[in-house]
Amino acid sequence: MIDGKTVGRHFAGPSRELADGSTVTGKVAGRAPGASAKDIPLLKLKVDSQRGAGQLTGASSIQRINTRGGNAEGPCGQAGTYMSVPYSADYVFLRKGG
Repeated sequence: MIDGKTVGRHFAGPSRELADGSTVTGKVAGRAPGASAKDIPLLKLKVDSQRGAGQLTGASSIQRINTRGGNAEGPCGQAGTYMSVPYSADYVFLRKGG
């Protein structure tokens, strides 16, 4: 979100799509523990596919940093139920120089 407006979304793949229509999908290239056991891991993704033209065009990797929360504390109450675990993180999109 920027200024309270959604600028993109994250979904399975793992993929990122911005409101301008540009989309990248990546594969995990590295992982490190978050600052505490409650924090989801830090990630480095190597971009392996792109679609559309926009701000994500030319991205070569994505880093998830500064994670807070996101790890469930204990199991779900019942099989097949939905569990939401809020988290925050910063995502950095990098391009190769040249």
